Amino acid sequence: MVSHNVVGELPGTKHPAERVIYTAHWDHLGVGLPDAKGDRIYNGAVDNASGVSGLIELARAFAHSPRPQRTVQFMAVTAEEKGLLGSEYYATNPLYPLATTVANINTDGGAVNGPAKDISVSGDGGLTLQDDLIKVGKQHGRYFTPDARPEAGGFFRSDHFSFAKQGVPAISFHSGMDLVNGGVAAGRAKAEAYTRDRYHQPADEFDPNWDLSGMAQDLSILYDLGEDLANSREWPTWKQGSEFKAARDKTAAARK
Repeated sequence: MVSHNVVGELPGTKHPAERVIYTAHWDHLGVGLPDAKGDRIYNGAVDNASGVSGLIELARAFAHSPRPQRTVQFMAVTAEEKGLLGSEYYATNPLYPLATTVANINTDGGAVNGPAKDISVSGDGGLTLQDDLIKVGKQHGRYFTPDARPEAGGFFRSDHFSFAKQGVPAISFHSGMDLVNGGVAAGRAKAEAYTRDRYHQPADEFDPNWDLSGMAQDLSILYDLGEDLANSREWPTWKQGSEFKAARDKTAAARK
């Protein structure tokens, strides 16, 4: 079976060879074993149709805004559920040099439970790109909550990891757990219910009761983060002690 990554870009006005890449995986599990209701279609509405819809809206927003100095690339990657295969293929067979890829900003699931007071990421990669996200979040009145369970290996289980292995500064964004309506208790309860009843099950399907206002707020943060990078001369870096720093350092000359 052959599957494809889908790539679009808006070339930069001043530094088109340098690019900020947004990613979200477009695949899910397809048709499988039926659940108790006999449903065999694994829709993947949250994981990750919501992320892909966010990717499309980010592209739309950038397309209708003044073009930044660096290129902004939007990529819907395939076969994440099969082991990050699409992003791994791109990261090892890139269309454009990874040495001049500024950063990868990944989204794997959107906020469907309303706005949150905080933001988070999968794991903790130890990089200045995460610091940049925290700064932009503060500008939007949001605080940062570290991954509550880094031992679960969340950093290594989504498409940003494929870029990180090649040295590209990369994060996978998550909306926070501290919901405006109900606080941390409500956020945790909804997250646990999703994991128990919907995650990787046919029941992960569109719900008309979703409150997508939180997703809109999150996308504003991700837009500003990418736009700031695309209009700057900043090269995010891995911090001392990160296992990904050496790979990035090998290509430092290309960024001077």
